[in-house]
Amino acid sequence: MKSLLTILMVALIGSAVNANPGSKGDYLLTNDGKFVAANVHLGVFKIHAKTNDGCVLEANYKDVMAYQKDGETYSKKPLYNDRRFAGNVFMKKISWRNGLGLYCYEDPTISSTDNKRYFVFKDETTFWLEVDSKSLGNIKNFFGRM
Repeated sequence: MKSLLTILMVALIGSAVNANPGSKGDYLLTNDGKFVAANVHLGVFKIHAKTNDGCVLEANYKDVMAYQKDGETYSKKPLYNDRRFAGNVFMKKISWRNGLGLYCYEDPTISSTDNKRYFVFKDETTFWLEVDSKSLGNIKNFFGRM
């Protein structure tokens, strides 16, 4: 009887958590701290985050270090073109293993449908390498996905 009651309580609590739209864990990480939101919207000049109770935070892209939208995490990372620093952009985190992170950047300057570029960073901040045709097999084996 106790186990049936326990299962029922877990099911009720689980359904309440799943019904909460903010349970996805969307957030903005700015210079001022972390802002947990129910919805993150990307504007032209600013990122908008809205909570369940209607509070809205607008942040300039330059002030945002990372954000999570619909369960996917985007972090501001340095972009390198031919080993030259080209600025900071938001990259989607694909995987993390043994202190190395695999990130994807959808490059708007590439006109083909496959405009994704993959980068590996060490310790969240240090650029390690851009994935190319020679390193692709090893990177897929190491991270287990791409």
